[in-house]
Amino acid sequence: MLILKHHWRQSFRNPIQKLHHLNRTLTSAHLDFRALENLKNDSALCKDMMKSAKSVLLHDRKYLVQQKPGGKSCSLHITQFKDLKDSSIQHTVLLTVVNNCAIFATSVNDVTKFTEDGKQLIEPRPALFLLSEEDQGLATMGLNLLQWQMDNKFCSKCQTELIYHISGRSCRCENCSVTYFPRYNPVVIMLVVCGDYCLLGRNKQFPSRMFSALAGFIDVGERIEQAVVREVSEEVSVEVDISQVRYVSSDFWGGFRRNYSPELMIGCVATVNTMQTPCCSEEIAEAKWFHKDEIREALEKSKMPGLHKLQTDGLLLPPPFATAHKLAALWCKES
Repeated sequence: MLILKHHWRQSFRNPIQKLHHLNRTLTSAHLDFRALENLKNDSALCKDMMKSAKSVLLHDRKYLVQQKPGGKSCSLHITQFKDLKDSSIQHTVLLTVVNNCAIFATSVNDVTKFTEDGKQLIEPRPALFLLSEEDQGLATMGLNLLQWQMDNKFCSKCQTELIYHISGRSCRCENCSVTYFPRYNPVVIMLVVCGDYCLLGRNKQFPSRMFSALAGFIDVGERIEQAVVREVSEEVSVEVDISQVRYVSSDFWGGFRRNYSPELMIGCVATVNTMQTPCCSEEIAEAKWFHKDEIREALEKSKMPGLHKLQTDGLLLPPPFATAHKLAALWCKES
């Protein structure tokens, strides 16, 4: 590894050469991953790439979007980074690299120039229903990384003002010689199942027919399985055998409300042998066992536009982009 690093430094003094060399030896996806890592660490390379980079725009925690034909969905408005005036830029952060083109997210104090030809600002939560999955990923990443910059201006140890890397993906305290990176909180979200039934809970803030999978933060020192067992016990007093917990998938979530940290939702399925009667904690208004047929019907209903599904009867589930929806859909497909 040391030899490889030495050879790399000797052979490619110019950071741009690194990308050209990678382009000949790796697939485009691997090239983009490696380029992103270089941009996070190499100030000169990042500054040079900004000349051809693109940027997602945000203003007051809202996304700048443009309507697609038909008016039922939107796409992020992405502009050339070089077209942004320095005076209007508040914060900027590197998001990703696609086909060797860097994409940033930039918060600006004036979007008048860009709100033309049907472009508009929308709140993060409604945007989840209007943007494609790819655009959702860019938008939520940008929102949370920009918020991280705004919330972290001084060193937590000595209160010295932090100096941000040009990529916006790290900051450093020169006094403490400490480098800070963005972080988010791990959360378990679990579907408790017994045969053809699953247990769902309704938070006190949910509408009367809206139920979801149980969820909770992973405590310090806990494994994922331990957190699932503890949370199910705390929230509904149902006992889960730790050997019957299996990981399914994960999703990035959060940052849609001010003062709320982003989360990594770790989706699991917990199997129990008997349908134990749930006894709800203060957080949960009610918890019920639902048959697969009810879940399948609710999954179809959740794909409908917001007002239409509220006019129907029966169980309501979170929308398709939510981890709870994905867990339920996967379970329904299993025999």
